Amino acid sequence: MEKMNKGFSLKLLDNMEALSSERITLVEKEVPELKRGQVLIKMLATPVNPSDLVYLMGKYGLPPQDGAYVGFEGCGIVVKANAGLYGKWLEGKRVAISAQPSIDGVWAKYAITKANFCLPLRDDIPDEQAATIIVNPCTSVCMVERAKALGAKAIVINAAASQVGKGVIRYAKQEGLATIATVRSQSNVAVLNELGADEVLLTTAEDFQVNLKLACKNHRASVLLDAVACQDTPLVLKNMPKGSTAIVYGRLTETHDPLGGMFSVADVIFRDIRIEGFWLATYIGNAKPWQVYRLSKKVQKLFADGIFETDIYKTVGFEDFYQAIDHYAEHKSDGKVILKPNG
Repeated sequence: MEKMNKGFSLKLLDNMEALSSERITLVEKEVPELKRGQVLIKMLATPVNPSDLVYLMGKYGLPPQDGAYVGFEGCGIVVKANAGLYGKWLEGKRVAISAQPSIDGVWAKYAITKANFCLPLRDDIPDEQAATIIVNPCTSVCMVERAKALGAKAIVINAAASQVGKGVIRYAKQEGLATIATVRSQSNVAVLNELGADEVLLTTAEDFQVNLKLACKNHRASVLLDAVACQDTPLVLKNMPKGSTAIVYGRLTETHDPLGGMFSVADVIFRDIRIEGFWLATYIGNAKPWQVYRLSKKVQKLFADGIFETDIYKTVGFEDFYQAIDHYAEHKSDGKVILKPNG
């Protein structure tokens, strides 16, 4: 195995207007020795997610580490393990992985993470799709399951043309929940209608709030899956029934506010509106091993059956990654950028 590892490390910049490509640099570092419980993975594919871009800006829930490799998820082959019998069993297997917090990420030829952050993969899922099964699809499934637990008959999804939004529409349809999708671009309306959304509303339309209130009433929508935050949260909740819940899982609004959130105190007090957060890392960290395994099996079956599919804009190597990441930052609904570090 190679002793040197090549990948994209983080450059901390004070300039908030800097492009994503200006916040990374391609470097080589030595592959460190494995600590107990860790495995070494030869990376096959790794995507860019909105959370990666937020992390590059220093606004994510985890503090950025200058000089550390970036990237939160991907897939690869376990080439070495220091993790007992489970690690030994993983050696040679293709796995989906989540990055271990506070060490190097996975936008590199090799990645190190905890053995229990590895999910063995089915053979019938291609590398590009397998690299994306953790962050977005697992989030989609978990939030639909949470909406069901809250007794929802229908879900409102903002930024619904995102990969999480599309996953929610697909999975909610399978589970018998109606979906009301909101989007900013007219070009996404037909796409989401074809995908199976029960209503697709354009946020820029003059009658958006009127149509949203009517759609929520007709479908009995009581849960908002909120990836935008800021003013979007109280605006949508104002047009939803009493007792509705917003599950906030992202912050796409361009803001320098480190919190980036707003809500109506009057709605919380007088209309029993509730707001809660969702972060997949917290869910996985608190879940039992069998719960994570069951979630993984469910998501992989959804991929294998064609119910889930990540839209992919472009697959690139190291040299083309800079341009591709900037395209993704501006045009997320075009699909994922996938880095293949080993060719």
